[in-house]
Amino acid sequence: MSDGTRTPGSPEQQKLVWRRFRDTLRPQATLSQLIVGLLCLLLGLSIVAQVRQGDDSLEGASQQELVRLLDESGRHAADLEVENAELDRTLETLRSGREGDVAAQNAAEERLEDLEILAGTAPAQGRGVLVSIADPERTVRASTLLGVVQELRNAGAEVIQIGEVRVVASTSITTGPAGDLLVDGTSIRAPYEVRAIGDPAVMEPALRIPGGAADSIAGDGGTFAAAADDEIRIEATVELPAPEHSRVVK
Repeated sequence: MSDGTRTPGSPEQQKLVWRRFRDTLRPQATLSQLIVGLLCLLLGLSIVAQVRQGDDSLEGASQQELVRLLDESGRHAADLEVENAELDRTLETLRSGREGDVAAQNAAEERLEDLEILAGTAPAQGRGVLVSIADPERTVRASTLLGVVQELRNAGAEVIQIGEVRVVASTSITTGPAGDLLVDGTSIRAPYEVRAIGDPAVMEPALRIPGGAADSIAGDGGTFAAAADDEIRIEATVELPAPEHSRVVK
């Protein structure tokens, strides 16, 4: 009797059966699998390139620069923690209702003062740095002065004034037809004076980083000087335009 199975009779037939069996078990690569594998390879290469680029950007930094960057990051983190704690206390006071409308009004007024300073609509004073840029040949470029502003902002400057012009988010620094520098369309004369309110211990070293603002000014033919001051006063303000297309939602 037959048990329902079929046994190859010859060795050649057995080899053929085993070959077909192995071919059946062998993984078959499909087009979708090839595409997924290629995408994974490209993703891995891009991650490696980004990591190498980040490492290369710090390879040329000196120990002093690395320590300064670490210290600056620590200061920013500490400032954010303090601000977060203050906001938590304000929120808890408002939720508890201990002071009712008075607490809400005080919080709103303090927030309004902060926003007015950040928007440039109110004068400000505090610790900071006074930067003076001499340009005897009028060769300092607008992009170089913009780099000074960006360096100050990156170092935590809260309020900046160039000459008699308040610097805000929309401020432009360009070159006029006569070759003079324009800040929001206002011509400024050398030596260019930049006032910045913030932590002078962070801002002043940031301006002197090799390859940074000070080196760019020297490369343009100008000279750079920066001094910390415990009482920087910024009197210049800006007028905000009335909104044309937006309205308050109540």
